[in-house]
Amino acid sequence: MTADRQEFDLMRRLFNAIGNVFLRFKEAELTADRIQTDIDAQILVAEGNVTITRGDQVLQGDRLEYNLRLDQGSLTNARGVVNTARVDQDLSLTRSPSPPPLSPLPGLDEQGTDPQAEVTETFDRLRFEADRLEFDGRRWFATNLRITNDPFSPPELEARAQEATAEPLSADETLLKVRRGRVVFDQRVALPIVLRRFVVGRPYEVLPFEFGYDEQDRGGVFLAYRYRAINTPNTQITFLPSIYLERIINNDFDVFDAKSYGAAIELGHRFTPQTRVRGYGFLNTLNPNDWPSTSRAGVDLFYNFDARNLLTVSALYRQRVFNRSLGEQEITSSFGGTFSGTGIPLTQGLALSYLLGGQYVTAASDDPSLPPKPSLGRLQAAASLNWVMPIWRGTPLPPTRTQGLRYSPRPVQPFLQFYGQVGGVANYYTNGSTQPALVAGAGFRGQVGHFSRHWFDYTSFDVGFTQTLSEPSSPFLFDRITDFSVLNVGLLQQIYGPLRAGAQMQINVDTGRVFDTNIIVEYSRRTYGVVFRYNLDRQLATILLRINGFNWRGNADPFSSPGLGTATDGVIRSN
Repeated sequence: MTADRQEFDLMRRLFNAIGNVFLRFKEAELTADRIQTDIDAQILVAEGNVTITRGDQVLQGDRLEYNLRLDQGSLTNARGVVNTARVDQDLSLTRSPSPPPLSPLPGLDEQGTDPQAEVTETFDRLRFEADRLEFDGRRWFATNLRITNDPFSPPELEARAQEATAEPLSADETLLKVRRGRVVFDQRVALPIVLRRFVVGRPYEVLPFEFGYDEQDRGGVFLAYRYRAINTPNTQITFLPSIYLERIINNDFDVFDAKSYGAAIELGHRFTPQTRVRGYGFLNTLNPNDWPSTSRAGVDLFYNFDARNLLTVSALYRQRVFNRSLGEQEITSSFGGTFSGTGIPLTQGLALSYLLGGQYVTAASDDPSLPPKPSLGRLQAAASLNWVMPIWRGTPLPPTRTQGLRYSPRPVQPFLQFYGQVGGVANYYTNGSTQPALVAGAGFRGQVGHFSRHWFDYTSFDVGFTQTLSEPSSPFLFDRITDFSVLNVGLLQQIYGPLRAGAQMQINVDTGRVFDTNIIVEYSRRTYGVVFRYNLDRQLATILLRINGFNWRGNADPFSSPGLGTATDGVIRSN
């Protein structure tokens, strides 16, 4: 300890330090105007400009009461910084030391033009304020909590709660329980946080309702409510009752028709760090007579050998598959497995991906020698080499409120790169059919501008061409190769301020047909964003709310539904 003056009361066994006090204890650092310590009770009281720092966790307040023996304490008028990626390591004062801490921060309401928290590649540092903060070696309890992912003040987004409790579950996940929580945008608009407990580090929906568009399964515009029945670190079960608004309107507002409602269930369970199971079920209508022809279901068992190699065993019923210019197809049933590897680095810029699999499939066919929906075994082997060659990289703007971080969570770095792909696919079917293919492609992608000015200061583009050598010999429609020369075009352009718009599409050069066209409109802010996406061919649309750092989103994305898949050159990629 160092201080301007230090006193020791022999009779009461009290130690006092006054003026510019600095104390190091249990791998933490404490600074204050005054500190009094009861030697026998091992209770410390600090007052005036209190700052306690350990690793990346910084706490500030007016008065600290701390029990050195029990590692428990409380802090009034607390504020500080929490690194969600390191909270389990740094929250306990009894663990080994961590890297140097951040500088203390001003309050959330204070004005400022310079960064007030370290800006990282991801928003893993959250600033907070609370009237009172109680903590021990692992848990925090806060009253009137305000927390933000914005490094600037006043924040453009913050979460508020009357009461909140935080407890680390692992190195990168923290359980947060809140009461009367809400999210406030730009200090004006507030949305309630319906969930009372969730894990920071996992994706969550801020809004309890999902609003989207699905022409094929839901008849157009629909509204769904997401209810998490079970949400533990290893098990999640979610129910989604739905109302098909467009069906009700088209059916003369008959709200009693069973076809105007539907339901879905999603479940997941992690058995071990490498093994997990995921399942889903979907009812297009509440009329049981329609379930055999309208419901969908599936279950997948995953085993991760490492970060890039995965074994999957799947059973699917009525899976939707989009096969390029052939459009939406359906796999009536499928059972089998795949062993795959993705993005395995070979040399700088060069990566290998592969897939080996086999399934027993029932699906639609137009082969006159087969039934309309034959059941066949399907064996597949595929491999591809992908490489990326940087051509140019620009310089990002400084990470300040008015420059690099004006509309984006990190400074935009202009770049231009060339990418290429060569690969092969071999499909064998138990009726004797085969569908081999050789694929080669190349293109350019990049972005220019810094997304910091009002007009046209950001353009992102992707232009590529793929050539496939094959014969359309698959007996099924869902994986048949019919597009041999394909041009891929994508563009995203800043219009004004945080508003960006763009489109992405594929063009069959031989026939001129355009397919898989996505229209995108985005409202992007430093801490959050709203994205509208509509696919003309799949007839799907969604509005997503993204909150950076918290990993929260507004509603589930129909494009990422586990019941959807995409066929490219005979290879099925399921969500």
